[in-house]
Amino acid sequence: MRSSCGERKVLEELAGGRKTLWELLASYPWSMEDFARTLNRLHRQGKISVEGEFIRAVVPVRGRSLRSLRCPGCGRGTVLEGHRELERRFRELAKDRPRPELGFSQGYMREEDVWARVALMHHYEEVEGKSIVLVGDDDLVGLALALTGLPERVTVLDIDRRLGEFLEEVGRREGLEVEFVEYDVRDPLPRELRGRFEVFVTDPPEEQRGLRAFLCRAVCALRPSGSSGYFGLTSLESPPERWLWLQRWLSRRNLVLTDILRDHSFYPTREYGMGFPYEEPVLRRLEFEYRAPPSVDWYRSAFLRVTAVGRIRPPACGARLPL
Repeated sequence: MRSSCGERKVLEELAGGRKTLWELLASYPWSMEDFARTLNRLHRQGKISVEGEFIRAVVPVRGRSLRSLRCPGCGRGTVLEGHRELERRFRELAKDRPRPELGFSQGYMREEDVWARVALMHHYEEVEGKSIVLVGDDDLVGLALALTGLPERVTVLDIDRRLGEFLEEVGRREGLEVEFVEYDVRDPLPRELRGRFEVFVTDPPEEQRGLRAFLCRAVCALRPSGSSGYFGLTSLESPPERWLWLQRWLSRRNLVLTDILRDHSFYPTREYGMGFPYEEPVLRRLEFEYRAPPSVDWYRSAFLRVTAVGRIRPPACGARLPL
């Protein structure tokens, strides 16, 4: 079923004219692996051809009479009124952030999408007066939260010492309070951080072990009752089986999914050129040559919210976890 749906999706996208591989991937709703298989199949069948950076349909393609377009106004659910000056200030500060370290699986999202995350959290009254922990934060969501002046406490746990130095410098210069703890999620969560926070935010790696490790630490940091969490997850990397595993894992923790905002956060892949860590794996799977750098910001993730039902059942917070 997926193969025919994928082929139809690609050909319908090409009905309006030629597109780059990255433009096709930006609208493809399934995994990167499935996308590469679909293109290979269409290329073998002679239904598409590659002309430089563009891919075009060779066979006549009938476009949809009805098209599902992403609403530019409400696609992310909420907007944060009166935040423009804060976003401008955030952009200026973020210019001096550490460059992504691929060894730490880093790659930050667009600044406007950071504020879209803050907007959803604020909508749920989970910013003002709250204690918030961020497990990994190369996106600088913690800095954005601190700029609002609303949280009671913002604590960033991250393995990258450069991030800590950056946050310390910005905090000193701008009068912001962001606590930084150099921390490897493989290690047990320090006892003084367990059960101390009302909200977590994390963007975990999507291999199942990494996803589990980051979420374990985030959940262990939450207070037993009345707490919530936010995290990103993609369909590009995580197949439906992993989403199902995640639902079951959350249920065992007494956490329920309340929101899944698809394509909520985009990453500036055009700025990376061919330096974003997920492009080479896509290109290696192709049976034809393609080397053009990204023409659009194609990598995007959903933003998920969970909240506790009754008391949270934390995982083994004192155990060392593999990545």
